[in-house]
Amino acid sequence: MRGRRLEISGGALVVLALLYYLDDRGVTLWVLLACLFHELGHWGAIRLLGGRVVRLRLSCAGAELRLSSAHPLTPLGTALAALAGPGINLLLAWGSGLLARHGWGGRLYVFVGINLGLALFNLLPAGWLDGGRALAGVLAGLGREELGERVTALCSDGAAAVLLGLGLMLLWESGGRNFTLLIAGLWLAAAGRKERGALYL
Repeated sequence: MRGRRLEISGGALVVLALLYYLDDRGVTLWVLLACLFHELGHWGAIRLLGGRVVRLRLSCAGAELRLSSAHPLTPLGTALAALAGPGINLLLAWGSGLLARHGWGGRLYVFVGINLGLALFNLLPAGWLDGGRALAGVLAGLGREELGERVTALCSDGAAAVLLGLGLMLLWESGGRNFTLLIAGLWLAAAGRKERGALYL
């Protein structure tokens, strides 16, 4: 499915359908809402910093914002735009927790957990996640672009290996029922093969 500014791959539709089918606790909509605010955080920061988003692509690997080459961001601007998505999720987690403590419903704690998980995962210093892009942007701003690429590549491999290891342990401990970390590790390893020309979810 493709429009002028939005592209949704077949893989993304399959993943969404699978999540909805397997969701027996009604958390899929909460996850999608957290992801929406995450991307809006990126988009708002890019606009404030003078950049332009030309396309949003949703795939089974996540969301990708393609930026206009006519309005490039500085390395520091790239770092700030990358951090804006997790920053919004942390604010949502804090606000939702505050509302839940004041009687707005215990269900909001689910939203707290989703936003915290999304923010912390994206802050990993993997090259194609927000943390890696922020680190690379800061080092590029200091004139150490090659160092930034090497460091984020090393962190990417390390983060994927750690998540895969922890995922296998969790799968074993849960008797084959909990494979969330394993999926995250596999995703991280597979996403590393993609081009690094955009901001990812």
